[in-house]
This record gives sequence, C-alpha cells and structure tokens, in this order.
Amino acid sequence: MSIHVGSRMKKAFVASASIALLASVASGDPSYAKEKHAPSSPVVHIVFWFGHSSGQLLLADKAEVKRFNETHPGIQVDAQVVHASSKGVAAFLAGKAPNVAMIATDAAQNFINAGALLNLKPFLSSKSGLTPAQIKNDYFPAVWKDMQSANGKQYIMPLEKKSAVVLYYNADLFKQAHLSGAPHTWAQVVADATKITKLNRRDHGIEWTPSVRQFFTMTMDFGGTVWSDPAHKHFNLVNPGAEKALSMLRDMVAKKILIPTQGYNYQLDFGTGKVGMLIDASAGYTYDLSSVGGKFPMLAAPAPFGPSGRNYNYINGASLAMFNDGTKAQQQASFEFVKFMSSPQNNTYWNEHTNYLPLGPASLSQMREFYAKKPAWAASYSNPKFWVIKPPYATYSAAKSAMMNDFMKGLLGQESIIVALKNMTASGNQYMNGQQRL
Repeated sequence: MSIHVGSRMKKAFVASASIALLASVASGDPSYAKEKHAPSSPVVHIVFWFGHSSGQLLLADKAEVKRFNETHPGIQVDAQVVHASSKGVAAFLAGKAPNVAMIATDAAQNFINAGALLNLKPFLSSKSGLTPAQIKNDYFPAVWKDMQSANGKQYIMPLEKKSAVVLYYNADLFKQAHLSGAPHTWAQVVADATKITKLNRRDHGIEWTPSVRQFFTMTMDFGGTVWSDPAHKHFNLVNPGAEKALSMLRDMVAKKILIPTQGYNYQLDFGTGKVGMLIDASAGYTYDLSSVGGKFPMLAAPAPFGPSGRNYNYINGASLAMFNDGTKAQQQASFEFVKFMSSPQNNTYWNEHTNYLPLGPASLSQMREFYAKKPAWAASYSNPKFWVIKPPYATYSAAKSAMMNDFMKGLLGQESIIVALKNMTASGNQYMNGQQRL
C-alpha cells in the first residue's frame, strides 16, 4: 500500500514540476536557462605553484596545465610561477599555501617537519591510485626510491629528472681539429680538448662552470667514493678516485685546455664558436642551442666513461607535493593532477620539449623513436643503473655549497689535491651534521 501511495505522490510531483518548467520557459524566466546550463557537479579549483619562469621549461609547464584543464572539466588548475621550495613553508604557516607545488626533492624534509605536506601513501593505495605493476612500469627503481621517506611514508611524486653531465660540442671545431666523432671517455675528452685548444689562440677546448655535484660523478667514474656510509650522511673524498678526477681537471686548467667560468657564461662563450665543448646538464641543452643560434652545428655526447668502465650521472629534478590544506574534494583533485603530471605520457611530452629524462620504462619506450631522430637529445639519457640520486637531507645543499671553496682552490692550484679533498670532506660533514649553517 505504501508503495502505491509513494508512486502516486512521485507522479504528482513530476507532473507539477513539468507544469512549472513549461511556465518558466513560456514566461522567459532567466532562472530556467541558468539551471539548464549548470554542471551536474561543481568544478573543483586548485592552485599549482611551479618554479620554471623562462624558456622552453615555462612554455612546457603552461602547456601541460592547459591540457589537464581541457581533459578534466571537473577540475581547473590555476598555475602560478612561484618558487615553492623557498616560499612554501612560510605560505603554509600563514594559511596561504597552494594545493600542489613543485619543490626541490631535498627540500621536502623541511616541509614535512612543518606538517605542510600530505602523506601520499593513502592516495596511491586507493582505487584511484597506482598498482605495484604500474609503479614498476612508470618509474625506474632509483627514481621511485628517491620519493620515499625514512619513516616509510611518501610525501612527493616524481615530476622531472635531468642528468648533470652531458657533453655538447661544436662540430665545426671538431672537424677543423680532425676529430671524427665525440669523445666517449674522460681520457678522450682531455685529448680532444687539447687538439682544439691548439687550433687558434682564441679557441678553447672546453669551458665549464665548476660544479661539486658533477665532480662527484667524475670521482665515481674514476673508481672513487663520495660517501663513507650507505645512508649518504658522511662524505669521504680522500681516496684515489677523487684524487685522479681532481688531478685531471686541475691539469686541464693549468694547461688552459679547460677554462673555468661563472654562472651561465659558458653558454654565451659557446655561442661565439670559439669553444669546442661544454660540460652541462641535460636541461641546459635548449639554452645552449639558443646561444648558438644556428651559427654552427651543435652535437652532443653522453657522460664520458672513466677508468672504472662506468659513466655515472647525477640525476636531479623537482618533485610534486600536495599541501596539507584544502577540502577533501580539492585534495582528491590535487592527486588527480599529480598523477597526470607524473604520468609516462606527460613525462614524455615534458622530455621532448625540455630535454629532461624518462622517469621509467614506459616513458623511455615512448621516446625511443624521438631519440632515434634526435641523437643530441638521446645523449642526455644513460643507464639508470648508474644514476646517482642526491641524499634527501635538507643539509645537503648547504654542505655542497660549503665544499665549493676548497674545490676551487684545488682546481686552481691554490691547495694541494690532498688538502683540498680533506678540507672538502671536513667542511661538507660539518654542514651535513648541522654543526655549521650557511
């Protein structure tokens, strides 16, 4: 009986609603038009802070966000150029944080300590998350391990990785020096740079803005060690491999085969056509190419091999973090955006426009045809087994900066090789353990 009454009431409601609807249309009531075009569910708005402010990186970031907004009509991302690594914690404490941000991977601990980030494990293990098979397919082990916290939680997702050591070279100068191809070992780099330097008093074999992290990979190429412990909390550069790597660089500087520069001056000098080679990160490719401006063919070679028979590469890049704020709907929308930005398809788009690296097997597979057509871009990629990830400690960047003073003294002959390496180790460890701060 109750079912019958309910059915009659439902029919009466539908009929009355239909009459009201027809009356609204007939009278031109604007509220009808508004209701007709209203979405079935409200659009969720989130804010994304990203740090790339110029060049191809800025354009690629904007294009990725635009594509997400177009393919996810229920979510709209407001992308803003803000350096979250330096401003994110303060913004969170002031109640003005974004929903998602690009942050330096080693800065994550500062955010975690402030309670600013959401643990992503519950999102990843949910129905809309990623299966273990997907994780294995989408990310190389080194990349995924770089996302894990010491407490078993995960606060960041991979966004980008660039290789620190790639050789870019002037094919015209190589031809003039009767060099048939790119160098594959550090010994060949020295030999080729020497021949180019001898071409003309204005020509330089190689220019390089000295980098401690690039020196670390050279040390390992020569069979040396950087750390004294598996957790990478204590430096140890007093070993034969580090001595050989620094001796090579110092000898090249003394003979004016290698010209140390500051900042991005090496890019400007390379564009003059008087420099044979650069040691640069993969992300520097588009800027180096822009400096050349088509004046000569610019080619590339992967990180050189050392006597160890391996070519290590320091892999670095920003990650994605979700802030511990916003509504549940915004948090879920943020995770959908993070998944999109970290996905193989999006990673492939990013790499093919910026010369960053595939994050895993899936994006590498997608890029094989692209790499075959553009060998200068393919040179950025090396065996992931020899990728070196920087330690996840907030003190690491300060330690690396503190070591630069003695590294330069050793490079320029102002300290002996052994003294420079001992001092680098001592100062680095003081900053790593918090005894010193910048």
